[in-house]
Amino acid sequence: MKKRLLISLLIALLAPLAGADVEQDKIRAIELARKSVVSIRTYRQGQEEPGIGSGVILRTDGYIITNHHVVAKAKVVKVTLAGGKTYTAKIWKAAPEQDLALLKIEASNLPVARVGNSDRVKLGETAIAIGDPLGFSGTVTVGTVGGRGRNVKVAGVYYKNLIQTDAAINPGSSGGALINLKGEVVGINALVYTGPQSYKHAQGLGFAIPINDAIQLAKKLVQSAPAAAGQGKAWLGITGENLTEDFMLTYGVPVKKGVMVTSVINGSPAGSAGMIVGDTIVQADGRTVLSVSQFLGYLATKKPGDVVLLGYWRGNKKSTVSVTLDAQSQ
Repeated sequence: MKKRLLISLLIALLAPLAGADVEQDKIRAIELARKSVVSIRTYRQGQEEPGIGSGVILRTDGYIITNHHVVAKAKVVKVTLAGGKTYTAKIWKAAPEQDLALLKIEASNLPVARVGNSDRVKLGETAIAIGDPLGFSGTVTVGTVGGRGRNVKVAGVYYKNLIQTDAAINPGSSGGALINLKGEVVGINALVYTGPQSYKHAQGLGFAIPINDAIQLAKKLVQSAPAAAGQGKAWLGITGENLTEDFMLTYGVPVKKGVMVTSVINGSPAGSAGMIVGDTIVQADGRTVLSVSQFLGYLATKKPGDVVLLGYWRGNKKSTVSVTLDAQSQ
């Protein structure tokens, strides 16, 4: 009896120490993995606010994996490292059927993710998701592995062999890392599943693409040539229409020819320069702008990094602004 009491007492005394060890393991794992997870912002024509997502650095020379749905149809993709430095990324190659895409930034000596073995993931083990849910960069959520080998069909994509977790995954988490207590990436966070329409309030069903599958595909993508369409083209970040009499009356513009700005993407070169909807562009580097086609033709002669001096009317006041053009990602 005394022996049993002694054993019980030892277990009770050691339990808090074991819990403390697990806490330290979580903290160390997050410290190891967080620096290799990046924030992604995407800019699409006609969309004023940038899209949000995450990615994982696979190679020191700038290759980053993310979900295809994060960057699909994006005109420009921006990648921000954990330290705060931002790059314009090229969409190197995409695999829509697997919902994965490979990005490339011009950088070196990047902190590469420690890659685990997703085949060894066990039910009930700790799973930690790192990403940008709702734009909150570097967010960490902790849960457990609730399932393996899950098949889910969402938005026309048939996902196979997914890892299921209750670590909170939200819009913006996609493309981020699912890690274990060693700080190893075991999955690429892909989606949260709410079930059929009648079960729209289902919670705690997050899914990640196994890292073994993602790495195998990434190796194929990195060896193939990058998508050529649009690479090297300059980007201003507005949409516009030929100036009409209705626009003239609505915005009080005292000219009859020009390009009326109908949308400006926040964070784009034009947006950062302070241009707004209703501005009417009438000059580019001293050349008269009469129409959208003429203006686009002039921009087509420019390269990313070039500075364009735009003359425009805002109401009855004429101004000029210098805009540094960015690069399109695809």
